[in-house]
Amino acid sequence: MALKEIYANTFSTDFTINFFNNASKSPKLALLAAPFFTTMEPIDILTKNNCKVLLIVRFSPITTPSALKAALEHPLVKVRYFTDDKFHTKLYIIDNLALIGSANLTNSGLKANRELSVLLRQDRDVEFEQLPKVFDELWNDADVLTEEILKDYTRAFNAQDKPHNEKAFANYLKNFVVEASPKSIVVDSDQKSKERTFIQAFRRKYDEVLIPAHNEIMEAALNSGFGRSEFRGHDPQIEMGRFLGWVRMVHGSGNAWRETPLIAAEERKKRIAHYVGTWQSTDDTVQGDMYHSTNEIENIANIRNYLCNPNELDNLDFDKLFAYLTGCHAFLERLRFAPKNLGQDLNGLERLRLDFQKGNSLESVKATIKYLLSGKGDPIERAYDCIYGRYKLNGFGEACVMELLGWSDTERPPFNNRTIRGIRLLGFDVEHLVSGA
Repeated sequence: MALKEIYANTFSTDFTINFFNNASKSPKLALLAAPFFTTMEPIDILTKNNCKVLLIVRFSPITTPSALKAALEHPLVKVRYFTDDKFHTKLYIIDNLALIGSANLTNSGLKANRELSVLLRQDRDVEFEQLPKVFDELWNDADVLTEEILKDYTRAFNAQDKPHNEKAFANYLKNFVVEASPKSIVVDSDQKSKERTFIQAFRRKYDEVLIPAHNEIMEAALNSGFGRSEFRGHDPQIEMGRFLGWVRMVHGSGNAWRETPLIAAEERKKRIAHYVGTWQSTDDTVQGDMYHSTNEIENIANIRNYLCNPNELDNLDFDKLFAYLTGCHAFLERLRFAPKNLGQDLNGLERLRLDFQKGNSLESVKATIKYLLSGKGDPIERAYDCIYGRYKLNGFGEACVMELLGWSDTERPPFNNRTIRGIRLLGFDVEHLVSGA
């Protein structure tokens, strides 16, 4: 079926759903923005051909949690959202084609309502060039959808007393989800709060880039026979953390980790399989690791048993607490920053302990760890508070916080600078995400 110029959901024009069916035989990237979202049908049409989809929606009395859940769980789809009822954009860009008009991503909007949308082509319509820029502005200003936020939205959506008026729902939603508004809505609204800017940057870094990359590596590794005997029966994340660190230290030393070519998914599978084969056959899984992390299973068990348990944490003295924190690679790597003037006769670990104790009281360290690992609410917001906010510790930065958080949260793999460099060596574009420890 050929593409039509007008889509009004009539036989004399065409039905909006057919834009997605016929826009491209092999679509590569789709940019979709609509306030109302209730059906995965157009996304399924695109992703069955391996098309990547960026989706912007609005939390509203109409957008369903079930559709959002399906989109969030799809490996080819990234979802961001607004909460403000003034977000009305309906814009669908598939490679070099775009559809703009009145149709939402609902069954009625795609097939039944008397909508009106028109087709623009990159090679014909000069207006097309502005459309990806409009989408990018919205995308950069929208908030990242996560499982935690979706749970909060679902509670709001399913509540019996929720209002059905859009403006009233947007106000009601503030009791559940932090407001997310397009920057053009009110004067000065293009200045986000510093906190929201940092939190959204974190969500994009971890939830949209690093976690999907980590999951892709884990899947490809398991399909390639990943799993050494000494790690058998334990959380596979422990061996994966060790594997990524080993890849970086042994095969990506110096700048080699950033000098390997970036490659597409199919080629990454081959590269991952190659290193998994080497990992499975090596006699030395700590080669090149100056910290000789041979007790990984015990280290993670101590973190989970003593630091993640508030009652056990309360009973720790500073030496025990410090010892368990050194199971976190990012923290242990601060050995190189331990001041030598604390004692020429002390080894690096003792100097690190004295320096950390000098900068932080036992009570403050316990309060931060308890909040990060056992606190309520969104883990990314808790991480923000521990890196930039009221729970910040001296000598315990982003890499330390995110690695420690990962060992406590089964939904969030542990990341540190070493593992991110390992991910980069395997072909993923993550070099810019390496942080200070």
